[in-house]
Amino acid sequence: MRTKTPEQAEKILAAARRLFGSQRYHEVRMEDVAAEAEVGKGTLYRYFHDKEELYVALLARCSEEFLKRMEEVVAGDGSTRERLEAVVEAIIEHFDGQPNLLNLILRAEVMAEGGGEFPWQEARDRTPRLMVELFRDAETRQEFAVRDPELMALVLLGGIRAVIRFGEQPRTPGLAARIVENFLTGADTRSTTPVVGRKSTSAHSVRF
Repeated sequence: MRTKTPEQAEKILAAARRLFGSQRYHEVRMEDVAAEAEVGKGTLYRYFHDKEELYVALLARCSEEFLKRMEEVVAGDGSTRERLEAVVEAIIEHFDGQPNLLNLILRAEVMAEGGGEFPWQEARDRTPRLMVELFRDAETRQEFAVRDPELMALVLLGGIRAVIRFGEQPRTPGLAARIVENFLTGADTRSTTPVVGRKSTSAHSVRF
């Protein structure tokens, strides 16, 4: 039996990413993955015993890559608001580039309810915390203040997810900036209270 190599595993995962990214889970067959990776079916099954194991490994890799990208953006240059806009844009671009990723995550969640592994859990836990870090950094810098940051991080992420699933395609220019602007200023067009430099305990804090 040939020794398994990281290079071969990466080749198979790359092929699986292309197929799962463009097709639904039930449409992807192991023989299709083998053909896409240019390996024999026997080789494929030596690395991954079945489609579910392959799928879980791929989703774990996607989770790692997603978190790495988010952490790099959060730690980047620019004002807090610019970095918040960059995070929103990066999330939308990431899922737009893999149209079926949300469906794969949902399927993994259902599998986890039956006792299976949920490889996206770390990304699900860490992403809201990254948002909260940005909110707290903005308040420290007196750029803007978000009341109830833990809750509002979930609200913002939920809105981004809705845009990804139901928003107009192709995306309009400046979409991330519009999302952040509406998030920070609220939906009430009568409100003209500026958000920059306000304290979260003030009556002039951002309203949602």
